[in-house]
Amino acid sequence: MRYFACRARQMGSCLKQIRRNDADPLVEGLANDYGLDLIRFIAKRVRTLADARDLAQEAYVRLLRMERKDLIRHPRAYLYRIAANILYEFELKRKADVAGLARWTEEQQLDGDLGRGESDAEDPALRSRLDSVLGELSPKCRAVLILHRRDGMTYDEIGARLGISASMVKKYLSHGLRHCRERLAEAR
Repeated sequence: MRYFACRARQMGSCLKQIRRNDADPLVEGLANDYGLDLIRFIAKRVRTLADARDLAQEAYVRLLRMERKDLIRHPRAYLYRIAANILYEFELKRKADVAGLARWTEEQQLDGDLGRGESDAEDPALRSRLDSVLGELSPKCRAVLILHRRDGMTYDEIGARLGISASMVKKYLSHGLRHCRERLAEAR
């Protein structure tokens, strides 16, 4: 269903596409009668019109997936309830993304503090301590950490080189950084 991929002023051609692709009279009627109202309802609660269109489309898709639409007494209210639930999920995801970004920024600052440059790494005492801490890691974890931090490789590149998935690269990198941070903090 590509209804909301089109601009609001192109509504007529989009509705024709709905009629051809989705032979559901309830959803078609709701899209005809309340399509723009639903987008406005959602747009008041999100930052961009593109997000509002995407969320409205998701509401229609969820409605299309229902098997027993004949049990819906008030279709408009039901559609808006679906939209409100989607908005709630969208906001939770946005907050999680913001928290994850804050955590990532914090880690980057800590990583920057640990590896300020080659002058720190050239200090013989720190260099030997770093070598011993890296030696405590598993070979794959150590390889992921070195390939990412020293060689600047991406997760996909590291995964292809070591024969592991990008998600495993992330896990190894997270574990390795945490281990190094904890062990080097103990030494200070």
